[in-house]
Amino acid sequence: MNILITGGAGFIGRTLQEKISELDNKIILLDKKESFLVESESESYIQADVCDQEKMQSVFTEYQFDGVIHLAAVSRVIEAQNNPQECERTNLGGIYSLLKAIEKTRSKPWLIFGSSREVYGEAKNLPVTENAQKMAVNIYGETKIKGETLFLEFSKKSNLNCAIIRFSNVYGNRYDIFDRVIPRFIRAIVTGKILIIEGGEQLIDFTHIDNTIEGILRIIDYLNQQHNIQEDFHLCPGIGWTLYQLIEFIEQTTGINAKIKTNLKRNYDVVKFIGDTSKINQLLNLKDFISLEDGIYQSINEYCHDLQMESIT
Repeated sequence: MNILITGGAGFIGRTLQEKISELDNKIILLDKKESFLVESESESYIQADVCDQEKMQSVFTEYQFDGVIHLAAVSRVIEAQNNPQECERTNLGGIYSLLKAIEKTRSKPWLIFGSSREVYGEAKNLPVTENAQKMAVNIYGETKIKGETLFLEFSKKSNLNCAIIRFSNVYGNRYDIFDRVIPRFIRAIVTGKILIIEGGEQLIDFTHIDNTIEGILRIIDYLNQQHNIQEDFHLCPGIGWTLYQLIEFIEQTTGINAKIKTNLKRNYDVVKFIGDTSKINQLLNLKDFISLEDGIYQSINEYCHDLQMESIT
């Protein structure tokens, strides 16, 4: 297959590209990052802003894609809150640009849209099912709700297979953003710095990157077997952990006690989310997830490789 991954230089995109390339697919990565090294003849990199309609149109003129995985986005809640204009420009303008280019192409690719647990805001019931009410509490979640709608409406109108994937706190390798929860906690603890917690009442469904990639691959297989299907999936283990349990796992693995400072809750943070996994169990047979304890053990050296420390695990 020829597959386009927008946001291909990001955490999930880079990890996904490595895995898909192993399966004899041709991968085109598109991202704003100015320099990115591709390592095989089955990969190509296009440095471009997904919001550039002229550039996106030229990409779809040059290539005939069997599938499109849209991951390009302002991907952190705090960045979206600090710069809402850029969040809307990228998270919505990028979708309009991409879908307009697909509309003008002769190919009929399946579509995957990377969404988020943030679309639900503070859900009334846990675990949260895919059809639960969406009431985002931040601009990032709001743009993801609109993005889901745009992808689903476009795919129905164009008779394209489409899957919405809602990620939940993905972690696990050195491509991650080190200021996100798990890498930030690990790096603070192993370096003896004060670990800042915003609120402290969070209950989070953490997902290891290996499980995330396996889930995406199974969704690709699912879409290749369907006709004019639109689905949405929670891609998470369905287990909630508190931040203090997370800290305890890190302390046990490293043998280092954390120095903790707790701030007041930020008004744009979702406090609790656990995803219902019934759908991925039934349609994708995706059941075995790496436990948070094992995930922490596997991830520590990945997150600390640049700190010039001896191996911890």
